[in-house]
Amino acid sequence: MKTVLKEIKKKPIEYLILLIIFFIGTSLYFIFRFEAAVQRIIIYSIITLYFFWSLYYHQKRGDLHLSIVIEYLIFAIFALVLLTTTVF
Repeated sequence: MKTVLKEIKKKPIEYLILLIIFFIGTSLYFIFRFEAAVQRIIIYSIITLYFFWSLYYHQKRGDLHLSIVIEYLIFAIFALVLLTTTVF
């Protein structure tokens, strides 16, 4: 836990961007709670933005490798499948 807090203190802007992505996405999801098509687009957008944020973050850290890209891509696909099959 201390490592995570140190990382956040080192790069507060990157984590603020991530927090904004999730906060706005979650807010919009609940605002459009009666429109399934819009909710689906919001979920796709959050997942896509998170994927690109992770690539940007690792690129800035200097440790972006193909294995990391594949890992985040698999995670994004898993989240997409999980959310679209359980929510809709």
